[in-house]
Amino acid sequence: MIRLFAAIQLNDTDKKALIILLILMVIALLFVGLLGMAIRAVMSHQAKRADNMMHDVTKSHVIDNPRAFRAFGRKKNNRAFYRDSLIPFAIAVFATLIWVIYNIATSKWTDNIFANCKDLFFDYDWEGTADDPVFVKVFGFSLLSRWPDVTHYPEFNIEHLASYIIVFFYVVSWVYYAYVCQAYLARAFMIYRRSTEVFHKSLEGYVANEPVDIKPENPTPPED
Repeated sequence: MIRLFAAIQLNDTDKKALIILLILMVIALLFVGLLGMAIRAVMSHQAKRADNMMHDVTKSHVIDNPRAFRAFGRKKNNRAFYRDSLIPFAIAVFATLIWVIYNIATSKWTDNIFANCKDLFFDYDWEGTADDPVFVKVFGFSLLSRWPDVTHYPEFNIEHLASYIIVFFYVVSWVYYAYVCQAYLARAFMIYRRSTEVFHKSLEGYVANEPVDIKPENPTPPED
């Protein structure tokens, strides 16, 4: 195996492509790790929220079986989802209202507000040239051989200010709604999990031949 790798000859372009691939993999792993930490934090917070929602009715024995626990939990969770969803929908409606007012004033109904926001970002030449391509074949895979050239630098265009504002509010509403949906799933999972744990009975460690010691001042509570 070592001889096989030693026999493989790579030119400078292939070496650059492998280095760039390694850097991109490290960045991707860091991004996935941060995203996973954020999702885990949301799951933990919403699990506590689900416990708070179900605490009183369970402790007071208003609910005394798993089926009723899940049914009541679904109702509470659906109501919480509805209330939480009002915020991102209100933001989206506000952005739409700005868009309508802006187009009434300017009559630019055909403008692509998302395309206008490209002003704020870098643009790259992913094609390259025949003598200096952006992608090369390494072991049958297309890999970056170099960083692509920048064809456009971020700039602020005052004519597209309304588009920037509208798209910003739309993006905020989408991200917020994604958070609300994840929170709903986290609470639903915890409610189902608690329904199997809270009412679970176990005979582990119980010995039937042991004498039952019940004192009058501390009787065993009745059960269904």
